[in-house]
Amino acid sequence: MFIAHIRKSDHVIQTVQDHLEGVAWLARRYGKLIALAAHTELSGLLHDMGKYTEAFTTYIRNAVLYDDVASTKIDHSTAGAKYLYENYYGKDPLQNLVVETVGMAILSHHSGLQNFIQPDTSQSDYIRRVTNVDLPHYQEVVANFEAVSGNVEKVTQLIEEAKKEVEEFMERIKHLNGKERTIHLNYMQKLVFSCLIDADRTDTRCFEEDTEVTLSDHSAVFEEGYKNLMNQVNEWGEAVQPIYKLRNEMSESCDRKADEASSIMTLSIPTGGGKTFASLRYALKHAMQYKKERIIYVVPYTTILEQNATAVRDIIKQPEAVLEHHANVIDDSGLDDEPDYYQEAYHKQLQLGRDNWDYPIIFTTMVQFLDAFFQKGTRKSRRLHHLTNSVIIVDEVQSVPYKHFHLFNTAMNFLQMVGNSSILLCTATQPEVAEMKYKIHLGKNAEIVPDLVKTVDAFKRVSIINKVDKGGWNLEKIASFTEEVMSENQSLLIILNTKSEVRRLYKLLEELNIAEVYHLSTSMCPAHRMEKLDKIRDKLGKERIICVSTQLIEAGVDISFESVIRSQAGLDSIAQAAGRCNRNGEREEGKVYIIRSAEENLSRLPEIRIGGEVLANYILNNEDFDGNYLSPLAIQTYFRHFDAQAGRVIKVVPPPLDCPLISHLNGRHPNAGKASTISKGMFKTVEKHFEAIESPTTSVIVPYAGGEDIIASLNQDLDIKEFSNIMKQAQQYSVNLFDYEIQKLSQNNLLVPLYDNSIYCLTERAYDEDFGVTIDGEGSMMDYNF
Repeated sequence: MFIAHIRKSDHVIQTVQDHLEGVAWLARRYGKLIALAAHTELSGLLHDMGKYTEAFTTYIRNAVLYDDVASTKIDHSTAGAKYLYENYYGKDPLQNLVVETVGMAILSHHSGLQNFIQPDTSQSDYIRRVTNVDLPHYQEVVANFEAVSGNVEKVTQLIEEAKKEVEEFMERIKHLNGKERTIHLNYMQKLVFSCLIDADRTDTRCFEEDTEVTLSDHSAVFEEGYKNLMNQVNEWGEAVQPIYKLRNEMSESCDRKADEASSIMTLSIPTGGGKTFASLRYALKHAMQYKKERIIYVVPYTTILEQNATAVRDIIKQPEAVLEHHANVIDDSGLDDEPDYYQEAYHKQLQLGRDNWDYPIIFTTMVQFLDAFFQKGTRKSRRLHHLTNSVIIVDEVQSVPYKHFHLFNTAMNFLQMVGNSSILLCTATQPEVAEMKYKIHLGKNAEIVPDLVKTVDAFKRVSIINKVDKGGWNLEKIASFTEEVMSENQSLLIILNTKSEVRRLYKLLEELNIAEVYHLSTSMCPAHRMEKLDKIRDKLGKERIICVSTQLIEAGVDISFESVIRSQAGLDSIAQAAGRCNRNGEREEGKVYIIRSAEENLSRLPEIRIGGEVLANYILNNEDFDGNYLSPLAIQTYFRHFDAQAGRVIKVVPPPLDCPLISHLNGRHPNAGKASTISKGMFKTVEKHFEAIESPTTSVIVPYAGGEDIIASLNQDLDIKEFSNIMKQAQQYSVNLFDYEIQKLSQNNLLVPLYDNSIYCLTERAYDEDFGVTIDGEGSMMDYNF
């Protein structure tokens, strides 16, 4: 009896054949939704074929039963790929492509995807692995695998079935140009990889937990949610305020569009137009009619995520159906290369316990979405296949990092064309995604808003006043202007571009004592920000109040101030800031003042800096747009000039590479050696150099409110299920910090590592009631003993 796993709790054995068949069964069901069932089943059947040896069985027995983990690793990830290559490669191009696709998924399932060709003339990772003549125990593996009745016949049958899937795949993408077809092939291969990773981890987790593998069906959630949403629509239909009638019209347009087949559409609702509600109405109805697996909201900032997730829970009245995924609290990037039993018990717990997005409705960030496609290793790739056969709503699409627009656009096209997902690109300021070099292939009549110019005029609730001067204003002048504005208003929102300036202005305004002042920034955990926002909402209209915030408050936060002061940034940011002023038409007209802060350091924020320059040069100084800065023509003009200037300034080639990442996926890399395979993907290189944001961050748990209990729980022994639940709760009590902040906190003894430095938490001195994370150790939170 050859062993794949031994359960730690009761020493029950899972045989290699049982594990292979279990993973194959689950992987096929994942792959069926994207017409790649044979590919994914074959990858599951062969992925751990290398465990069919006496050596591996002895190793597992010693590791689990006697805590004797051998120092020598046993490669069990290569055998299945090598077996395919030796027995089925070279027959015909279609079969070769099947062998390459499935083989790459198998040999990469612990290490992350490898390269088919290298960015130089060195040998392909794939060819090097499958032609390895010194692979230990290989002949024993083959003999034992083939000795099981039906295995060889099953492999042959699945290859024939997979060849037909390749033909169908090629038919679906034949209208694309050569570069895009190659990119889609690479994405398809990563999708097969994702199905295998998730099936493998899920089968292993269920064995460890002694539970049955189940397949989710979220249709009842969508039906109940739509019914509850329509009850809300009927209530709002009785409202007499013009703004609510306009919002109802927008949601009705989305409802009609939901009857149409899957495509990529745009929803250019002006700020305050009820975008979240309208897009949810589309998503729920479309998911019901076209049997979609889930609804996924992709948002730029965690603040939008928190509020919109709360709003959706309230509307559908099913709070347990919504997952918020802000960031990875677990820093487990170093675990992907290790086979299960080479890890300590807590490492295995980290690996199996992470979430795979198997929820009806998911809210996640743009960073997490891009990472699912392009981040290295296996931990995020596992989620990729859950983006298929779904409704994907990209909120504030203009916030995609400029340097990654080509990757983002091709990913969108793939998810719709091959992944059968319906995609809604939402924003008040649509970028020219259909005009880019790698453009998004929008559907016919893609814009849902019927008459955009008329709709923008109908939603106008503010006047935008240009106060920008060449020299800019220091903080004292901004504070003085704040006093002037507050002499005519009860509430004011001030948005600056950097956290340091927000904190300094907050302290200055507190000293002036002209109103109650609140501070908001991403230094505060989600639960803390939500509590502050609730306090602000409760006092608006009742007390004099000023909120000083970074741009996190701009998009998606349902809050309304009488006036807004916005530091110079891109037109999209100005539009979002305007959406926090007179949001529900409480007065005849609100006022938004654009200023230029002289003290902001934007050297590390090139998109904000360029956006502000384009705004000043081509919009504010253009008489054609005077008083109408948010017209569709102004937005189109802004993005045309922004794209041109950003293309000259923002580096899209990450050092030390010599060409953009997209060139490593389109088969046109200038320095690559000659391919010895049909596949030309260089995912290992892409993943090594891909960063969704310029400066990567680490998520830390903070001792704020419920965060204290989470930190205490992580100091106890937990089973995988308890650990997974705590990690989901930890999202609300975590903050993302840059490397320099982590280093300083560590130097000041304010950072506590857990789980062998895979999870971090802060001491009470590193968190402040007003500001959140305080790296100087002067936090005001109550004492907490670790």
